[in-house]
Amino acid sequence: MKVLILGCGYTGSRLARLLLDQEIPVCLTTRSGERPASIHAPCFAFSDDFPLLSDQALAGVTHVLHSIPPDQQGIDPVAAYLLPVLEKVHLQWFGYLSTTGVYGDVQGAWVDEQTPTNPQQDRSQHRVAAEQKFWQSALPTHIFRLPGIYGPGRSVFDRLRAGKAQRIACPGHVFSRIHVDDIVGTLWASMNRPNPPSIYNVADDEPTEPENLLVEASKLLGMAPPEAIPFEQVVLSPMAATFWSECRRVSNQKIKTELGVVLHYPTYREGLRAMLGEY
Repeated sequence: MKVLILGCGYTGSRLARLLLDQEIPVCLTTRSGERPASIHAPCFAFSDDFPLLSDQALAGVTHVLHSIPPDQQGIDPVAAYLLPVLEKVHLQWFGYLSTTGVYGDVQGAWVDEQTPTNPQQDRSQHRVAAEQKFWQSALPTHIFRLPGIYGPGRSVFDRLRAGKAQRIACPGHVFSRIHVDDIVGTLWASMNRPNPPSIYNVADDEPTEPENLLVEASKLLGMAPPEAIPFEQVVLSPMAATFWSECRRVSNQKIKTELGVVLHYPTYREGLRAMLGEY
């Protein structure tokens, strides 16, 4: 196995560290070609400005993870520039990190991989378009639909410490989420058990109101939670407003039954407690 990670950001970096710890060869790309800190692996530039990859980057690669979002115009750089090249590499596994936003608003109902896509935001429509391009390609495609991602350096603890956490009270409006290390665990399970073409929802067991997450984190930090603000009184940024316009519960049963995934952090409670020592 040799793995190419296209777009070595937050999730890609965590996967790279797991693979390198197991002495699996890894190469990666960033927009600039600058290697992320603490990841000792060959790094290449890939973006709209650097749309080509060298033969060195692709040599011997068997597995590719694509974690680059489409740009504001909806262009997926991998589909636009690399797809014909990747189709000639004879990959065993191609993974694409998408979003559960492709399901749109279902007013709190459960969605699974059989639920039709109904994207209502531009960014989710772009993801569906990218999914379709990979789905229709010759690649051994595995699509991973992700909800809100949290983990070290990206959690409610950071907002609480900075005094920027808003406790928005909107009873019944839930979000699904996933710890970054459970994404990595799911990717690893799929890489070892390729089954193209496949779609997987990667979420924890308990969709919940953001207010509950904030209260739990405050308790763990020994802080009083911020005062609750009724949703109707909150001034949201345009981006935040799009997230709050949708409500769904994401089922994770397929990753458990098909891939044998056992979540390290089945709910936000376990995830927050595990991160507490870092703050």
